[in-house]
Amino acid sequence: DINLDALINRDIRATVKKLSLGGCLVECNQPINDSDPIHLTFSAFDEEFHLPGRVIHLAGPNQYGIRFEPENDDQVLRLVNAIQKIQDASISRRSARLKIKQEAFLDKTPSLLTDLSEGGCSLRTSHSLHPGDIVEVQFFLNEEEIHLAGQVRWTGQNGVGVEFLSPDPTQIGDISRFLTKKDPPSSETP
Repeated sequence: DINLDALINRDIRATVKKLSLGGCLVECNQPINDSDPIHLTFSAFDEEFHLPGRVIHLAGPNQYGIRFEPENDDQVLRLVNAIQKIQDASISRRSARLKIKQEAFLDKTPSLLTDLSEGGCSLRTSHSLHPGDIVEVQFFLNEEEIHLAGQVRWTGQNGVGVEFLSPDPTQIGDISRFLTKKDPPSSETP
C-alpha cells in the first residue's frame, strides 16, 4: 500500500492507496460521479502525473477503483518507472529489521519484542492469538512510546508476527531512526 496525495478533476482531494500500470485505488474526501471520465493528478518521486481514466468499481465509502486511459506511450513509461521506484522503496523498507529483546505489551499483555522493522514486529507472548487478529502493540524506543495497531500474520509456539496497520508516520520515523542507529554489525554492549 502507498499513500500519494492526488486531485481528481482538479478539485477533489484524494489519496492513491494502490497503484499499478493499469489503474489505481483511490480514497476521496467526497463522492465522485462514477459515470463521468476523470482526470487524476498526483506526484511520485518528484514527477507529476496527469492521467485520464474511468471509475470501474466502488471499493468502499468514497473508495474507487480507477482504470487509466493513458494518452501516449510516454505516460506509460513514466508510470512504469514510478511503480518500479515505489516497489524498490517498499522492498528496502521491509528489509531493514533488527533482532531485539525488549519489553513490550501486546493487547496490554506483557510480552517480549524479538524482531522489529518499519512494517511490523515479532513478539514472544503468552497471549493466545490467531492469524488475522487485530492487536495493539506498545513499546518504548529511546524513551519514545510507540503505540501501533497491527494484524497477526503468523503464530508459532511462543510468539506471533504482527504487521503494522496504517502506522503513524512519526512513529515509523522513530522506528527507522532506531533501526539505522542499531543496525551496524559492530553494535557493542558495555
